Amino acid sequence: MELLHCLLPSLHLLQLNSYELLPGEHRLTLNLTSTQTQAACPICGQPSHRIHSRYERTLTDLPCVAFSLTLVVRVCKFFCSNTQCHRRIFTERLPEVVAPWARKTVRFIQRLQSIGLALGGASGARLSDYLGIAICGSTLLNQLAKLKLPAFETPKILGVDDFA
Repeated sequence: MELLHCLLPSLHLLQLNSYELLPGEHRLTLNLTSTQTQAACPICGQPSHRIHSRYERTLTDLPCVAFSLTLVVRVCKFFCSNTQCHRRIFTERLPEVVAPWARKTVRFIQRLQSIGLALGGASGARLSDYLGIAICGSTLLNQLAKLKLPAFETPKILGVDDFA
């Protein structure tokens, strides 16, 4: 069980409840619960500790020793304490683990973006398949489109080549 704790994306935000290992399907599923007792509203920033309900999010994570790793995370919905806020109920955020509404963990998306930057679509998909990640080339390119462009300085002097 201690080994499985090392597979978690964030030890202080998630608690491992149980796991399911399916050797025939090469799949490992970790059932996790969020350890946060309060969360801030994403609109007004008001912290709240009043829980509305709980639900499960299923996330794809990095493969582990030829096993696909799935995280089933139980998170809370909270009531917003601010009466002026438009959002009455909100879901707790786990920014170190997963982006809002995402189905892949942050570290898995970073790996896909690295593969996409290095190899592109089709060849990146072939390498991903070899690494145990079933993904198509267009998905890799979609992940690249989500990257922010690096900051660069605008040139002050621009030379023109007469023979170009």
